This record gives sequence, C-alpha cells and structure tokens, in this order.
Amino acid sequence: MTMAKLTKEKVSQRTCVVTVTYYPNTSDIRFYLALQLCKLAAHHKIHLIIVDGSPDHAAIRDQFQDGSDGHVHVFEQDVEHYSGKGGSLRQAIGKATEWFRENNVPVNDAAICFTEPEKVDLINHVRDIVEPILDGRAHVIVPTRNDDLFRETYPMEQYHSESFGNMHFNLLARQVEGFQNQQGAEKLDWLFGPFAFNAKLASGWLNYKGISWDAQMVPYVQGVRNHNWRIMSVTVGFRHPKEMKEQEEGDPVWTTKRLTQLNLLFDLLGKKELSSR
Repeated sequence: MTMAKLTKEKVSQRTCVVTVTYYPNTSDIRFYLALQLCKLAAHHKIHLIIVDGSPDHAAIRDQFQDGSDGHVHVFEQDVEHYSGKGGSLRQAIGKATEWFRENNVPVNDAAICFTEPEKVDLINHVRDIVEPILDGRAHVIVPTRNDDLFRETYPMEQYHSESFGNMHFNLLARQVEGFQNQQGAEKLDWLFGPFAFNAKLASGWLNYKGISWDAQMVPYVQGVRNHNWRIMSVTVGFRHPKEMKEQEEGDPVWTTKRLTQLNLLFDLLGKKELSSR
C-alpha cells in the first residue's frame, strides 16, 4: 500500500486519535481547548477517542460529542481496571483497536495517534504524522516541533526545560541498540507528548502498567530496543495554544511541575530504559 493510493478519507478511516481527560469543572481553560480539539477532529473527519474521568462525566461526554457527526467517541474511565493517566491511555488504545475491528479495518493497516487534549493544533498535522506508518516506512512516529514555533508559542520555561530534557534523552538513546543506526531516530522530541504507532503494536502499550507520563514513552523505547521497531520523527508546524502560554509562563507552580516531570522521566525513562545494558 502506498500513500499515493490513499485519499484523505481513507487516511481518516485508518486512523484513530486517542486522548484522556479529567476536569473537576468546566471552567478550566483546558476543557475549552478540549472542546476545540473535538470540533477540529470532526471538521477533518478524524475519529477521536476520549477516555474521561471527570466527576460529571455525562455532561462532559455530551459536550464533547455534540455536533461531531459520529467522529468523537467518549468513554468513562474504568478506574477499577485502568487507574491514573497511564491507565486511561491504555483504555483509550484498547477502545481504538475495538473501533478498528468493529469497522473492519485491519490493524496492520491502521494507525493510533495520541495527543494531550489541549494540543488542539495537533489535529491539523495528524495526516503528516501517520503517513509513514500507513505507507510502511515506520512502526512509530514521534513528531518534532518546529523550533521557531516551539520557542514562540510555548511558555519560556517550558521551552528550555523540554529542550534540555530532549538533549539528555537523545544522548542516552545514541548508546542504545535499536536507536543507534536508525535514520530519523537521531533527534527525537521526547517531551512533546504526541506519538503515533501501527495499531498492530497496541499490545506494547496495553501490557505496560505505568501510571504517568512514562506510559506514553517507555513502550516505544522497549519496542525499538527489544523488537526492532522502526521509529522516525516528522517535523510539524505545531502552534501551542496562546491561552496555555498566558496561564503558565512566569508561574513557579508550573516550573515546579516541569521539574517533577523531568525527575520522573529521568528515572523511569532515562535510568531504567535508556541506560546502557
């Protein structure tokens, strides 16, 4: 199969975007951004699967699905079996594989793409991200932010902390078998967040029991290192929401959160998965 034979409609039919949400109330700016994500997914006719753990799940579900013409699918988080952010991600990936089966889409010809719900503009780049998966060039894609837009649209502190983290993880990856000789894997944007993979590899995520950010990244590191998955980067002109920059820039609460994230990933990803073996 080649992308030349795939229309935009067929790409949409073979792709599910998954995300996870939790909102104590609908006044959170992130809820507003998630609504925009839903509208944009429906506009592009891309199927979006959301696992939501909000207290008022029914109201959240109805607002997310309103006017989506069947393209937005919202499920309540099964906290007994899928706890935390990592559990929600596993549940969403499982729902995506179910959707492919129910719609007679072979999983080896399908792609699952994860994004955080506030990254609205990511939807505009989904087709570029999944193309190398659907045409057989890659098993996993980790999109890379255009650096000028990264610097311009993100909080200053986040730009610097994530740039530093990316440098660290890329240095480690160069010493790991599987990453060393893969063209396109030399410089990954590890801390961007979104990633995509061939749906036939879903078990890599479903079998990893991490409950935080590691649940996104460790499965593809293990796949590349242990199972020869082909991993690539695709540069996208992603624009971060201005509302996020305005809310978070210059706020020590958010710099503390970013340090916590780096410390967790330096341990669970860096020391445990990308260390020399």
